[in-house]
Amino acid sequence: MMVVRGTAPHMPYTNPIGGKLVNMSNKHDIKTYQKLSLGASFFLEEAFKYLDTALKYEFASILFGELLETIEPNQEDRKTIDKLILPATPIGMLQFDNKKVISEKTIKKIYSAWDNAQKRAENEKYKFGLNHSIDSTEILGHINNMGFFMETIINRHLLFLNQSRKIDDFSYSRISTSRIMERIVYIFKDELNKNRIHLNEVQNLFRLRNKTVHYTPDNAKILKPMVSELIKIWNQCSKLLEKLEEKENFVDGNFSKQIIYYSLKFQERWI
Repeated sequence: MMVVRGTAPHMPYTNPIGGKLVNMSNKHDIKTYQKLSLGASFFLEEAFKYLDTALKYEFASILFGELLETIEPNQEDRKTIDKLILPATPIGMLQFDNKKVISEKTIKKIYSAWDNAQKRAENEKYKFGLNHSIDSTEILGHINNMGFFMETIINRHLLFLNQSRKIDDFSYSRISTSRIMERIVYIFKDELNKNRIHLNEVQNLFRLRNKTVHYTPDNAKILKPMVSELIKIWNQCSKLLEKLEEKENFVDGNFSKQIIYYSLKFQERWI
């Protein structure tokens, strides 16, 4: 399935009749829409690249654990381990030189096992459950880029509303710089009043992104989204974008379908 990524970045916008460049009087012309579309495509693609890398890393860790079981310490290792007293605190462990514990020969075997595990994770198949919590650091890249993706599309839609004269310039200047959830609520206020859409999963996306932006010790510890949690976020994002696409009626850049495409591709590989 081909994913449409929008108009090429250097392709001029032409009048289909006369073939000449269109001079638009507005501050933002067709190139602004092109850049926003291409930026959104970039963020979405990067989001799922990071997610794929995250699960490859976690699969490699599982394989690495199995390979470590096959590595037998030599006599030199055993003598050192018998006398070993490990630090009792996290800081002590961070300052502890583990190279003094294991022989150079055994360390090489461990490095080789990790390299082997990473190569196998690239090609072998493994299925994680829907309740699997993703603990790999690369999940930061997925969450951040998904947030950037949604925010870019929302910004583009606000520009569309302004240039369609559905939002006056003064209101646009205020709304476009407000918090992202306030922008989304404003756009979908009619649908929310009629209970036709929900924003709980989208709100969760930006709640997770806030934890990545403020990567405190507590946030670093608890940021482990489940696979099922991410799928719910993607599905709701896709439904919201469908609503925007109906209003915009743009020819290219069907982002609601792109999310589903990446989601299904991910699930086929890992779920």
